[in-house]
Amino acid sequence: MKSGGHVPVTTVFFTACLFLALFATGNLHAANEAVMVGVQKQLFIDDLFLKQPTNVSLQMHSATKTGERTLEPNQPWENASLNWFSVMRHDGKFRMWYECYDVEGWPTTNDTSFCYAESFDGIHWAKPHLGLFSYHGSGNNNILFREIGPTNAYSRVHGAGVFLDPTAPAAARFKCVSQGMFAQSSPPYRVAGMISQDGLRWTRLNNVICDLFADSQYSAFWDADRGAYVLFGRVGGRGRAIGRTLSSDFSHFEPLQLVLENETTRDLYNPAAVKYPGAANAYFMFPSVYDHKTDTLDIHLAVSRDGIHWSYPDRAMPFIALGSAGQFDTGSLYMGQGLIQVRNEVWHYYSGSPLKHEEANIELLTKPANHRIYSRAKIRLDGYVSVQAGDDQGSFVTPPLQFNGDSLTLNVAVRNGGSVRVGLLDEAGNPIPGFTPADCVPITGDHLRHVVAWNTKTNLSSSTGIPIRLNFQMIKANLFAFQFTNSKELK
Repeated sequence: MKSGGHVPVTTVFFTACLFLALFATGNLHAANEAVMVGVQKQLFIDDLFLKQPTNVSLQMHSATKTGERTLEPNQPWENASLNWFSVMRHDGKFRMWYECYDVEGWPTTNDTSFCYAESFDGIHWAKPHLGLFSYHGSGNNNILFREIGPTNAYSRVHGAGVFLDPTAPAAARFKCVSQGMFAQSSPPYRVAGMISQDGLRWTRLNNVICDLFADSQYSAFWDADRGAYVLFGRVGGRGRAIGRTLSSDFSHFEPLQLVLENETTRDLYNPAAVKYPGAANAYFMFPSVYDHKTDTLDIHLAVSRDGIHWSYPDRAMPFIALGSAGQFDTGSLYMGQGLIQVRNEVWHYYSGSPLKHEEANIELLTKPANHRIYSRAKIRLDGYVSVQAGDDQGSFVTPPLQFNGDSLTLNVAVRNGGSVRVGLLDEAGNPIPGFTPADCVPITGDHLRHVVAWNTKTNLSSSTGIPIRLNFQMIKANLFAFQFTNSKELK
């Protein structure tokens, strides 16, 4: 089987208990053990569901750039550069937290502003006058603060990754991980934590939350499947690499353990790690890959079922590529933290500059033609990786699946002249009468949630709770996801 560049990378086990837990969630299973899929959406991000493949391959899909200039440095406190940022959708608004640098005072901890922007459509953004910080005697700005924290941890924020904590009390529902300077540490820069009730007024935690030298942007989120906060950031490996760690209470993380690294001439910067919403066991990273030979950075995609074991669907292909000559994003790209599902798409925000890695000095940064600009890219819902079949009929079967619900839906795109058919097999691989590929009504066209039918039947309740396999037969098609669900939820 072609793998579309699927390459395993160095991985780390955290504990034997976590390893055993993965069996229970279907991430790791014996050859004949059923994968528990329930009614959760399942993405084809790797070969977990591809058994006995013929004429099919995994294909990664790059995001489509909109070319928009989502946010530009147009305020005095932004006149050196924009930098790391985070986005989310909350309370009916798109919200953004970002860092920027001021030529005045460069380079000191007082040249860095932590700022806020918002939007009602995710395309047109405003920098509201918040009155929270006095800049040259005026509160007419969108600066949240420049330095924050108690005496022993008072410093700027750098590499901030903001997230919403669904388990926290109101006073701490917004959380942030970033670089902080702690007087008792040597060197002093460590991973710091912040909390907020509204995302505007922040409190830095008194103590280091991860005793690790902090640089680039950090990613954190609450992972309900692990019952813990997960932190991703930069560690040493073959050059710059990505590590991961857990915490039960956000106050203390053990040191990061290496989970993703590249070859020696291509380093990894910010992880931009997320757990994909609405699907089971799907973790994504969007690291910037620094190529020493070209001095450029573009954005790539790595995937995981558990957050520990990572692979590249296509190591060579960027998820967001550098722009063409004359565009604003030809030298270095960094993904913003967070992704947002909007109707039938997923929106990503990234920053781009024509400056290469070693060109980011104050003389070049301040030239308008070199400004770092935030922009938006998009991809179809669930559309990061697909099982692809060409002109020749392709097929594959899944491992045994144990599901709930009574219907099977597919996220699938079929090109002209193509089709997809699905059959049901029992656990031993024998066809289930009435539910063979020959009985399946051929699927054509492009669908995010197509209900599979066999002759006039769509109801699968007779197989609920019993291990079955799916047998896919495809021509000229891309299959992104499948989901067993209750038919009443489709109405």
